[in-house]
Amino acid sequence: MDSLGKKISELCNQHYNQLPKKGKPATNQWTVLSAVVMEHSGIYTVITMATGTKCVGENQKCPHVVSDSHAEVLCLRLFRLFLLEDMMRCLRSEESFCLERGSGCQFVVKKNVYFHFYSSCVMCGDATISQTLPDPAENKIADNKGVGDKKRPATQATPPPQTKHVKLDETSRTGAKSLLLDDFQSDTLKNRSWRRTSVLRTKPGRGPVCLSLSCSDKLMKRQFLGIQGGLLSRFLSHPIRFSSFSIGGEFCLDSVKRALFDRLPDNTIVQPPVYKVEDIFKNSVVNCRSRCKDAEVQSTSSSILWLKRGEEFQHLASVKGKIQGATKSSSLTKTMLPVCRTAMFQRVCSLNSLSENGDFLSQDTLVVPFEEDNFSEQYQLFKSKSWYSVKKQEFCGHFEGWNRKMSRLIFTSTESNDITKK
Repeated sequence: MDSLGKKISELCNQHYNQLPKKGKPATNQWTVLSAVVMEHSGIYTVITMATGTKCVGENQKCPHVVSDSHAEVLCLRLFRLFLLEDMMRCLRSEESFCLERGSGCQFVVKKNVYFHFYSSCVMCGDATISQTLPDPAENKIADNKGVGDKKRPATQATPPPQTKHVKLDETSRTGAKSLLLDDFQSDTLKNRSWRRTSVLRTKPGRGPVCLSLSCSDKLMKRQFLGIQGGLLSRFLSHPIRFSSFSIGGEFCLDSVKRALFDRLPDNTIVQPPVYKVEDIFKNSVVNCRSRCKDAEVQSTSSSILWLKRGEEFQHLASVKGKIQGATKSSSLTKTMLPVCRTAMFQRVCSLNSLSENGDFLSQDTLVVPFEEDNFSEQYQLFKSKSWYSVKKQEFCGHFEGWNRKMSRLIFTSTESNDITKK
């Protein structure tokens, strides 16, 4: 285990252990922990942290509900909020964490600042599918009489097989369905479509139907397009990428590298190191089962969202994509998480009002996207003026299945939601 990966893992788990109880799992419950660590001149600081839970179903998706509540995705959303607030500090001439003013209305990452990603276990999707050596039991041949499978005597040379089959480790497979149409309609253990590697997949699980893509796919996309997302790309001169990945527990290192880097259309992007670290997260599924022994264990129903804000921080708990404790009668502002699409879009509007020329967005044409990084014609025009649009066309051209999923959009006006009045 590399010393950097161990250092990041210990830092994140120490930070988690110091958090309040709010949102943490019970004794017999398990979850996944993810965090982003900022390195500045050799000093490492946890800036965002999240624990995961199940995703909401397709029938519950809307702009003010976080549909994907896996820890890795929540952590990425928190990181974008961290960047957005740092941009606001720059515009107010306050001391910022990682950004500084660049040319024009753009921001750049400070020198000697790097970002590292930590996850207590391997991400769902393609990264969980590991390959092993060919199975000796499959290396049998049938004689010409069809009597049955017999091994060729040791004295005879074994001819090369007609087709080379690679056996996949069935103990390390994913429950996520392939996004390929044929596989998605009949994805069962019988047809072995879960054996396919390097394909887009949906979230695993037995809950409501959810078409959100796996964390392996989303992290791959973000490592290519930038973890700042499409919403903030106009304000940054270059994409921001992770400098390392530290992952706990048992997994195949080659599978993670294939899922995150080898599938990318552009192989010129430098691959950051991936560190395999010890599973020291006390609420992981393995440690939970070891602690509870014969007692039944289950996944937690709540998530933690933690964000560093200067000397202060924000600690929230969420359930089903909303703030924990929210009721049906609660106003929208009391139920929305700060990382949902509606809240993030409103903050971008605030950033626009703080800018010197204020011409980033037109205040009378603001809309909220149903699917990430897709907006109305007016907002698409806004994004088309940045480098992100070109890079995304290249990415979606390489992964056609992503285009099909992202074409399902619903747009709602911020005025129609009456958010600002609540």
